[in-house]
Amino acid sequence: MKSLNILIVEDEILIAETIKIYLEERGHHVFDIAISYEEATHAFHLRKPDLVLLDIRLYGEKSGIDFANFLTNQIETVPFIYLTSQYDQRILDHALKTNPYGYLTKPIHKISLWTSIESAYNLYFSKKSTEKIIFMQDGKNNYHIKVSDILYIKADHVYSKITTLHNQEIIVRKSLQQVYENLDIEYMIYCHRSYIINCKYIISWNQDTIALKNDIIVPISRSKRKDVLSTLEQIK
Repeated sequence: MKSLNILIVEDEILIAETIKIYLEERGHHVFDIAISYEEATHAFHLRKPDLVLLDIRLYGEKSGIDFANFLTNQIETVPFIYLTSQYDQRILDHALKTNPYGYLTKPIHKISLWTSIESAYNLYFSKKSTEKIIFMQDGKNNYHIKVSDILYIKADHVYSKITTLHNQEIIVRKSLQQVYENLDIEYMIYCHRSYIINCKYIISWNQDTIALKNDIIVPISRSKRKDVLSTLEQIK
């Protein structure tokens, strides 16, 4: 496989340096070692890695689980693998809810490390390359839109306005129902007769509204409330 640029987030330097040696032996590049949440976020912003090796326990108040949540909230995510000697089942269950691409227990064995990294990156790349893309027209321009990039869609008379994570707005001459049928993705839900939202970008919700990324608030209609709240409870 190709050489990967890897960020190691591990507060035991000796372990991190050993992992670095193993990775370089395999042809990968470790561009930084971070021991805390703050160092990890700083390194990430300086250079986006292809993959992150992440210890659950870190130096400081915030944990590897906090950094995993940071990674999953990025517009373009990267795969991460947990490294841990943590045997507290409650903590492990909490960590697994962040949907890691792998899990390695210490001490780290070289072959297991190589296999886990290659499996994780191949899975990530496979998911990325098969993401659904829809074709839309606004009367003048043609668009190929990645469904996972859609934040929400709003009905506007006989039109529908598609808003993406990057605040791009595309207005198409299709009803909201027609757009919804074209999406055919389980994480896009009809929460109101005028709104379809992407569940991946929900920040919070109550009985009446849903808060999305980018400070977007959308209503939940009374007729759809029961089904919508049931769906949100299942995916939280």
